Amino acid sequence: MIAACVPLLAGVLAGEAQAGAWTQKRGEGVLLTGYSTHWLTAPGGTQLRKSEISFYAEYGLVDRVTLVGRFALQSLSETRAAPDEVADTAFSNALVAVGGTEAGVRLRLLETGPWALSAQLSRTFESGGENRNNQRFGTGGADVETRLLAGRAFGRDGFADIQLARRSLAERGGEEWRFDSAVGVPVSPRWRIITETFSVRASRRPGAPAY
Repeated sequence: MIAACVPLLAGVLAGEAQAGAWTQKRGEGVLLTGYSTHWLTAPGGTQLRKSEISFYAEYGLVDRVTLVGRFALQSLSETRAAPDEVADTAFSNALVAVGGTEAGVRLRLLETGPWALSAQLSRTFESGGENRNNQRFGTGGADVETRLLAGRAFGRDGFADIQLARRSLAERGGEEWRFDSAVGVPVSPRWRIITETFSVRASRRPGAPAY
């Protein structure tokens, strides 16, 4: 799959707030918005297109515990020219829907100097859009993810972090391993430009595609 993403502008609700491996201070939070477009042309003529505006938020319940959540407004189109592992018949479909919905909690394990280490537990929720990679729109949800996050602050509110996660897929079976990285650079006291990478590797269930 090929994806094109624009840099994210992070509207920070509190000047010292950090995303990634850091937990928020009690009563403070951060809101990230972004736009991305994705396209896939697979052997056999299958074509997938997705453009989305995503919203990601964090809120400090207490200093060591942060609530996290995400959803996206998605424009989706899918054309399958022949039966495959996902669909039994050829079809074409297009819609605008909410997708990629999940919520969780992050616990700070260690913070010393510019370094931070946290653990996170989250769950996905079924919605009308794309909820899981390489699955029919409107299906999926109830996946549980455990994540380890490590980060380092630099300069005035700049940061870099890496994250490793395992996502257990619900009724589909199997699992996904994810590796994410991010670098954030402040452009004003309330705004950052953030560059991110996302990688996913899924185990193969008999009769289902790996990706």
